[in-house]
Amino acid sequence: MRLYEFEGLKLFREAQIPIPEFTVLSSIDEIKDIELPVVVKAQVLSGSRGKAGLVIPCKSLDEVKKALKEIIGKEVNGEKIEKVLIETYFVDKAAEYYLSITYDTSSRSPIALISKKGGVDIEKLASGKESVKSVQIDPMKGLQPWQARQLLSEAGFSGIHFLSITKILLGIWRVFQKHDARLVEINPLIETEDEEFFAADAKIILDDDADFRQTDTNFPPRDVLGKKPTKSELAAKEIDANDHRGSAGSTYIELDGNIAVIAAGGGGSLVNMDALMALGGKPANYTEHSGNPPREKLEKLSKIILSKKGLSGVWFVGATANFTDIYETLSGFVDALRSIKPKPKYPIVIRRGGPRYEEAFKMLEEVKRKEGFAFHVFGPETPMTSTARTIVDFANKFRKKR
Repeated sequence: MRLYEFEGLKLFREAQIPIPEFTVLSSIDEIKDIELPVVVKAQVLSGSRGKAGLVIPCKSLDEVKKALKEIIGKEVNGEKIEKVLIETYFVDKAAEYYLSITYDTSSRSPIALISKKGGVDIEKLASGKESVKSVQIDPMKGLQPWQARQLLSEAGFSGIHFLSITKILLGIWRVFQKHDARLVEINPLIETEDEEFFAADAKIILDDDADFRQTDTNFPPRDVLGKKPTKSELAAKEIDANDHRGSAGSTYIELDGNIAVIAAGGGGSLVNMDALMALGGKPANYTEHSGNPPREKLEKLSKIILSKKGLSGVWFVGATANFTDIYETLSGFVDALRSIKPKPKYPIVIRRGGPRYEEAFKMLEEVKRKEGFAFHVFGPETPMTSTARTIVDFANKFRKKR
């Protein structure tokens, strides 16, 4: 989960990381006493706000009101701006720095990064004259003060920076560890002419898989674009919440199309979605199941997917599995079909392979014969993506008949 800047700043404040004075507004009517100058910043989850004109310095109250009118309600990268942050604007800045702690998949451990140059285009630093220095953190021992000081020295810091920035870097580590974060970033860390330091931004990404441990911090659910999840998305997520036997529902995104998709997990699900859309198919959802989820979990997920109105077909697709019991998962899907009882019976294209798939296909044939479901079944001898054309053609024909 990505946090909004104001949410991240609150976590910084709890960790005793110095931050500017700020307030969060949703409308011009909420403006109260503001100590000028300030900077008005749109609260969005996408990056590059400065380049998009969503960070506006203001010297007067009229400029603040004008900025709010320009920002609130605007849509950027598919995300509607509903809140703005107004914080102290540091006119006389001595410097801007970059600090972060993130998880490195190569070393499978957290790493701390620091640069003497922060602000816009930080991602270009590694290839320029300014470099980003890093140190690997032992997750059992945590970031040690001597490591922070050594990192500062390597990055070219000295004097007052050793004391002040070491404290801030250790504070970032506390936020990272306490809240099960994947990334905690300050960009920029501002140094004033008076040699004071303030985190002028907060970018934090939390690990969704650790939600069950974060009982004290309840952030409203949202997707990567800040959109509130639908009832179906929330219901799908609940399937895995207290049942860790395989995965079914943790990844579920509701879309506007008419072809329901039940995909097996991994890269294959993305490849199949690409194939479907390249052929003009319009998916009604994106979801996947992986591991070896039991029959009842596939039934719950399938019910959510099949309950959507206006479907013209279903595509149950996946590669040849090694550990997934194909009979169990397809039995759960059939249970959902029997419960939903779609009328008229739209086409259902199934492509699967793996343990017990032949037994599963015999079961599907029997169900088709007795209950009339429009199954079109393909085994591992048929490429996954080739069945995308099959479901698109069937779905188009079904729509014309309705």
